[in-house]
Amino acid sequence: MHPATTRPTRRIAAAVLALALGGLTACSGDGGAEAADPAATTTGETSSPAPSTTTEAPGATTGAPGTTAEAPAPAAETVSVTADEFSYELSEDSYSPGTYTFEVTNSGNMPHDFVVERDGADVAATPVLRPGESATLEVALEAGDYAFYCSVGNHRAQGMETAVTVAG
Repeated sequence: MHPATTRPTRRIAAAVLALALGGLTACSGDGGAEAADPAATTTGETSSPAPSTTTEAPGATTGAPGTTAEAPAPAAETVSVTADEFSYELSEDSYSPGTYTFEVTNSGNMPHDFVVERDGADVAATPVLRPGESATLEVALEAGDYAFYCSVGNHRAQGMETAVTVAG
C-alpha cells in the first residue's frame, strides 16, 4: 500500500472515531429514567428508587395569588413479601385501590420471583431472586381480582400463588 493513500484513510477513521466518542459522551447524561410501565417499577438492591411523581392540587395556593402549588403524590403502602419454597408470606391480607410497594425477599433455598397478574395478564414482576436476595416492586392496583405468583419453573403449579381481591 502506498503511504499517500494510507494517511487520508487514517485521518478519516480518526475523525469518525472522534465523532462517535463525542456522540456517546453527549448521550451518556441521565436525562431521567423512564419505566416501561409507569404504574409498575422494579428496583434491585443497588438500583436507585423510582422517580417521585407530583400532582397539582386544585385550589392550593403558594404565596402569590392565582398560582397553584404541587402537592406530593400519596405515599405508596409498603407490603413485605417473603418467598419460601412454594409459598408467599404477605404482611397484608386485604387491599384497596392505590399504589403499593412490595418488598420481596427470597428466604428459600431456590430461586423465586414475584409476579402480579390481573385478568390473565402480568402487570408487574421482580427479577428472579436467588436465595437471600431482595427486590422492590411498586404497583398501582385498581379494583379487581389479582394473582400474586412465582413464575419460576412449576412453582405456581406447586401452590406458589395467592389470589387477591382489591375492593374498590
